[in-house]
Amino acid sequence: MTAGRVDGRVAVVTGAARGIGRACALRLAEEGADIAALDIGGPMPTVPYEASSPQQLEETASAVRALGRRCVPLVADVRDGDAMRQAVAAAAGELGSVDVLVAAAGIDSWGSAWELTDDQWDAMLAVNLKGVWQSAKAVSPYMIRQQRGAMVFIGSVLSHRANKNFAHYTAAKHGVLGLVRAFGLELADYNVRVNSVDPTVVFTDMVTSQPYMDQLIGHEGATDEEVRHHYRQWNVLPTPWIEPLDVANAVLFLASDEARFITGLGLPLDAGAMLR
Repeated sequence: MTAGRVDGRVAVVTGAARGIGRACALRLAEEGADIAALDIGGPMPTVPYEASSPQQLEETASAVRALGRRCVPLVADVRDGDAMRQAVAAAAGELGSVDVLVAAAGIDSWGSAWELTDDQWDAMLAVNLKGVWQSAKAVSPYMIRQQRGAMVFIGSVLSHRANKNFAHYTAAKHGVLGLVRAFGLELADYNVRVNSVDPTVVFTDMVTSQPYMDQLIGHEGATDEEVRHHYRQWNVLPTPWIEPLDVANAVLFLASDEARFITGLGLPLDAGAMLR
C-alpha cells in the first residue's frame, strides 16, 4: 500500500464540524494523518446563520475513523487561549504529537463599514484573527520541541483586496496574512513552515444560507440562480464558487513534504478573482 502524503502525522483542525474544516480533516485523513477535530459546536454572537453543532463534529470524527484513522473530537473555542492549550494537550496526549495545524474556524457577518456594530467588529476579529493566533500559539511549543511542523491558516481573497460590506472580515483576513508572515519568520529556525490558503467564495452552509443570499442580492427571498449569477461576475474562471475539497487539496499540498521549502506564503485559490 502506498504511503499517504502526510502518513503517520497528527493534524489539529479547527472549525472541523463542517465546511472547509471538515473537508480538510477528511482529506488529510485520506492521506494518512490522524486528526484532532476542534469546533465550538454552538452559536456565536452576531452570526446570522445557523451555527455548527456537536453532532456535526461527531459526524466528522466518524467519517475520519471510517477512513481507518484515529480522530479525537474536541469542543473548544478558538478565542480562548486556555481552552485551546488544553485541547491541543489532550490531542497530543492521545495521538502522540502535533505535526500539522489547519486553522479553519471562522465566522461571517456583514454591513457598511460605518454601520457595523461594535459587537460585529469584536466577534469577527476575535474568531477570525485572534482565534488563528491562539491556535498557532497553542501548537507552536510542540512543533518547536519536535523541530518540525506545518501550519496552514485559512485566509481569503479578502486577505489581499477589499469587498463592500465586509470591512471587519477584510481587516481580519488581512491580519491572518500578517500572522502567516510573522509566524513563518519566527518559526523558520525550528523547521516549522507557516502558510495560508486564500480562497474565493466557497460553497458552504454560510454562503447558501438565506440571510447571506438576501444581503448579497439586496432583497428578501434571493434565489440560488441570482447568487450564482452574482458570483460568476466575481470570478474569472466560469464558476460561481469553489468547493471545500478544493481548499482541502491546497491545504494538503502545503502541509505535505511536497511544499517543504514553502513558508510565509498566502496562496490565492481564487478562480482568477484577483485578476479583476
